[in-house]
Amino acid sequence: MMQLAEMTKPQDIVALLVEDSPGDAAAITKAMVYGAPFYNFRITRKATLEAGIEFLSTIKVDVVLLDLELPDAKELKAIEEVRSQFPDVPIVVISGYSDINMVHDALQAGAQEFLIKGECSGVTIRQSIYQAIARKQIEVSYKRGDKLI
Repeated sequence: MMQLAEMTKPQDIVALLVEDSPGDAAAITKAMVYGAPFYNFRITRKATLEAGIEFLSTIKVDVVLLDLELPDAKELKAIEEVRSQFPDVPIVVISGYSDINMVHDALQAGAQEFLIKGECSGVTIRQSIYQAIARKQIEVSYKRGDKLI
């Protein structure tokens, strides 16, 4: 039986935030960690896709939070680059785009979630992260042929 101390121990979630705006990065980071007692977010920010890809090649992360307007990657190129090199890493897009076609295209390109900057709370960001991780784990298991219950 699980002891209370084990149930309340924070779990680490390693997140890579690829965001070129320091203000947006600070707001997203603050929203993620505020009021999250059961998760210990370890967040690393990179300002370009190139720096994010380099980081991903050296550190295993649980989730990538990805802006779609980066100095070196616009719109879907960022998702496609991450997905092609790191197909098993879940991607949560956090973007200023609010066009439904862009949301659809981002999800089709491989993002698990799409959030609009300024319109999502910390709870929404955390839920999206947890759901993206869970869906990606199911997807990877399915592709490997694991028996799913």
